[in-house]
This record gives sequence, structure tokens and C-alpha cells, in this order.
Amino acid sequence: MIRALNPRYQSPSRDMLSNTFIPAWYAVEKENIKKELQDVGDVAVTADGWTSIAQDHYLTVSVHYVREGSMKEKVLHTRAVYTSQTGEIVAEEIGDILDEFNIKDRVVAVTVDNAANMDVAIKKMSIKKIGCFAHTLNIAAQKLYTISSVSQWVGRIRAMVVWLKRSSLAKPVLKEKQRLLSLAEHAIILDVRTRWNSLFLMVERFLEQFPAIQAASMDPRLKKSMEKDRLQRVSDEDFSKAEQFVKVTKILYTSTLCVYAERSPTLGQILPILDKLQHHFTVNDEDSSFTKTIKNTIWNDLSQRYQVDSIRQFLEEGTALDPRFKSKVADEVWTRLEEELIRRTPGQVFFFVVIYFSLIVDQYIYIYIYKYDPHILLNTDSVPADGTWARRESRSR
Repeated sequence: MIRALNPRYQSPSRDMLSNTFIPAWYAVEKENIKKELQDVGDVAVTADGWTSIAQDHYLTVSVHYVREGSMKEKVLHTRAVYTSQTGEIVAEEIGDILDEFNIKDRVVAVTVDNAANMDVAIKKMSIKKIGCFAHTLNIAAQKLYTISSVSQWVGRIRAMVVWLKRSSLAKPVLKEKQRLLSLAEHAIILDVRTRWNSLFLMVERFLEQFPAIQAASMDPRLKKSMEKDRLQRVSDEDFSKAEQFVKVTKILYTSTLCVYAERSPTLGQILPILDKLQHHFTVNDEDSSFTKTIKNTIWNDLSQRYQVDSIRQFLEEGTALDPRFKSKVADEVWTRLEEELIRRTPGQVFFFVVIYFSLIVDQYIYIYIYKYDPHILLNTDSVPADGTWARRESRSR
């Protein structure tokens, strides 16, 4: 088509794209990001190591900041790594990327997973570390694999799922039973231990398709093959346990979805969600032993997270600034925020900022007025003669 439109045009070769055009484009974008970050006061950083399908290892560092009232996110670097990722090496790699963009001294906090090498790396960099909350929830869910009663029960479900997936005849038979029973024609799901929420999703789908699975297992076309493979059929007790399991662990799945966002801040949700999880995983007298074991295992892990005082205070301040949870924090948190706001704006008029802040607080309006800007004063009599700040309190409701 290109040749028909313009026979003289020569499209760039793969070598030209890889070695000339893309590097030039990258260099321009990199300089643009550097210039944009020059005017930004504070930034947050996320870092993660990951492995490609080809088993190549990479480290990705992203930056998050607010500019002109909008939240921005940029991927600074995805770097191939070829050495053992010890804490010291990871700290050096992340530090080099931050230095490259001149933001190392403006990083408020770094969000990483809960791997030991990342913990060592961020401590070595002397930056506040916030463990990825979604990863924290997943680690708690992974603890269920260590419970013998749960693992044996899951093993029977998994064996059935694997067999149905492996059998060439099982899929059409299962679909036939789904139609007869007026069930959604959903495929069964196999859990993968490293994939978040996969255990919950497998059990939830098993619960949804249990009548079809039972009917398929009793079908003569599959029954003989199942008996030959000595496959243990799932029982009504397994179904009952699946109901209990889904009821108890669904909150972990929904919590993960709540905090799994790229375009909006989720720090303020951590403490409210943990409070809700604590209430949910509190053992009740009417709970079965199976349910009690699940609740105790999950909460014993979650209760140990985010207990460092500095991290706890940071999360409290994030919660206070989230309008959905502003009423869930103590007065001392608002005092800390007020003091920090004053510290960050010495000698400046921040009347409108405080007014906006007070609307979020929804408790008391603190109005600071400077005598050298009389055009914004609500009451000039409240300005002291020495030019200090005056404060007026009133209900915001």
C-alpha cells in the first residue's frame, strides 16, 4: 500500500527503528520528564523486580507526583538485571535511577513488595518503605496452604479440576450438564500458587459449578475413566467447606481489587481496610473449626503488618486526607497535618489552601490571616499588630 501511494518512499528498517529512532525518541521523552520533575516538590516511588516469559529478569522503577492539581505517573526505567538481586545491589540500582532523574532527595516513600531483599534495599537508602498492601493480602492468603486440613480439602478439589481440564471428553460433558442445569457456561479454574487470588477464584468457581461437576462425574462417559484414574469424587462436605471458605475469604479478594489501582492513590485505604478485616476475622462461637482455623491463620499474619510507629503515622495521615475516611482518625493526626502544613509554607499566605483543607477536615475551620494581605481578610480586627498569624475557629457544618 505504501509503495502504491508513494513508490519513492522507503520505510525504515528494523535496525533503524531499534538503534536510531527509538533511542532518539527515548532521549527526548527522558529530558521532558526531567524538566517536568524539576518543579515537583515531593514524589512517591514504586519499584518491582519481575521475570519475563523468556526468564529474563528486570527491575522497574516508577514515580508518582502531583502537578497542576493532577496526579501523574511515569515509568522512569525498566532495567535488565544480570546479577544476584541482594539488598545492597537493589539499593544501588534503584538509587542510580533516582539520581539519573535528580529526585532522590525528594522521595517521600517507596512502595515495594515484601521480599527480604527489597526490605534491605530501602533501609539502606534511608527512605520510608511502604509494603505493597495487595501483596501483603496475598501473603496472608498464601498461609492457608500451610494448614493441613485446608490443603487436603483443596487437594481434592484441585485433583478434580485438573482431571476435568486434562480429559478431552470432560469439557463437552460438563458443558452439556451446565445447559441442562441452567448454569453459566463458565470454565473451571485451576489455582496457581504464585497468582494472586487464584485459590479463592478456583473454589468460588467450583462452588458455582458444583451441580454440573457432580452430574458430569456420574455420567457413564466419564465415570469409568474416573474410576480407572482412582479419582476421589468431591462430596457434600467438600461443598459445605467451599461455602464457608468463600464466605470467609471473599473480603481478601475484594480488598485486593480496592487497592489495585494505577490512577488513584490507595494509601488512605490501608488502615480502614485492616480495621474491617480485623472485625471480619474475629472468631465467633458459631464458627466451625474449619472457619476458625482460616480466620486465625489469616489474621495472625495480617496483625503483624504496618506496626512500626513511623509507618503507622504515615498511614494515618494518608487516611485523614482521604475524604471517605476523614472521620476515622484521631484529633492528634489533624494536629500533625496542621503543623506540617505550617512548616512547609513559612512566611507565605496559604489562606485558600487551609480553607480547602478545612472543608476536608469537616471539624473546625482554621483560618490563618497575614496582615500584609488585607484584601483576603475576613475580619481585619483579628490581625495582630506585630504581623503574626491570627487564628479563628468556627464550625464547618
